[in-house]
Amino acid sequence: MLTTLAMTPLYCVPIILFTLGAGLTPLLLLGLPLLPLAMKLAGWIARVDRERLYFLQELDIDMPLAQSGGGWKGRLERLFGRRAWRELGFTAVMTMWGLGVGGLVVGLLAAGLLLALLPVLGWFLPGGASLLGVDPSTVAGMVLGLAIGLALLAAGLWLSGPLARTESAMVARMLGANQVDHLVRRMLDLEDSRSRMVDAAEVERQRIERDLHDGAQQRLLSVAMSLGRAKSRFDRDPKKARQLLMAAHEEAKAAMQELRDVTRGLHPSILTEQGIEPALTTIVARSPVPVTLSIGLAERPTPRAEAVAYYVVSELLTNVAKHAAANRAAVRVFREENLLRLLVTDDGIGGADADRGSGIRGLRDRIHAVDGHLTLSSPAGGPTVVDVTLPWKA
Repeated sequence: MLTTLAMTPLYCVPIILFTLGAGLTPLLLLGLPLLPLAMKLAGWIARVDRERLYFLQELDIDMPLAQSGGGWKGRLERLFGRRAWRELGFTAVMTMWGLGVGGLVVGLLAAGLLLALLPVLGWFLPGGASLLGVDPSTVAGMVLGLAIGLALLAAGLWLSGPLARTESAMVARMLGANQVDHLVRRMLDLEDSRSRMVDAAEVERQRIERDLHDGAQQRLLSVAMSLGRAKSRFDRDPKKARQLLMAAHEEAKAAMQELRDVTRGLHPSILTEQGIEPALTTIVARSPVPVTLSIGLAERPTPRAEAVAYYVVSELLTNVAKHAAANRAAVRVFREENLLRLLVTDDGIGGADADRGSGIRGLRDRIHAVDGHLTLSSPAGGPTVVDVTLPWKA
């Protein structure tokens, strides 16, 4: 409340400028320059108030959507649009709030402090004088003044709490994004995520095609050629035919491994038939980095949530094997109220950054598409912790 009262003169400035501008504009447009100045100043004060509440109460207020048009028309929309009028109205309301409620609290505290100090201040008052109607010349008067002062101080301190909460709710209502802003922002986020997911799917399709053509397809062709040569030598050179069969067998095993690598992260049949635990157990068993798997699920989530969880763990363990230089990793899967939560940690070198690499950013887009959330903590030197929450009924 004290900071609000201190800012009250600042709240008054845009209102005074706007009133002067509106009053002088009919007079040869003399007040016209004051109108955009008042709007700009109101917007700056609103930003200062958002920062003030975040610093004092850790209250994070979502910004309303701003007009995004270009040219002079877009600038006018941003300067005199709905958001600008809300911020100007905010300064008017806060002016009255600061003068009324802030003045009340400060008055109670000041009067209470003066009366509480009456035993000291009474010595400096002239004979017969009183302080706030209390006579300090008698012991009874001093005791009464002290009691009233303490009561006023307690009332002022008590009122500060609920009034500050009321003010925070009022500021959030006036300056924060409304339901329409949230829906529009959500729609824009989904469009952006969908666009990046389409790009990621195209990159993944090209990777599968390239790996199939350059890897598994070539190995299978080599297997076919080795089997053909072995068949032609089977009668006249059994020893050479045996060597060719053994080579074909090794090539076939390598081709199978490459096919498993190509289909990494795709939806496996074991996930549909048996659920997330056996599917993740298969991923962990194939990981070159030792992984501790802990799953605490009393029931299965929706197939969509299982598919996203499988993909996320598969990609994260692949990143650990390729980039983390880790000795161990851990995967923990559990339910937290209506959320499916995944914790993937490793003791590697750290330094992972979602803004620099496309891997984590692609995972984040996939998770956001089902209203999930990904948090990454990866300081230099490790450990890296990826915390993913998905709706249980995604």
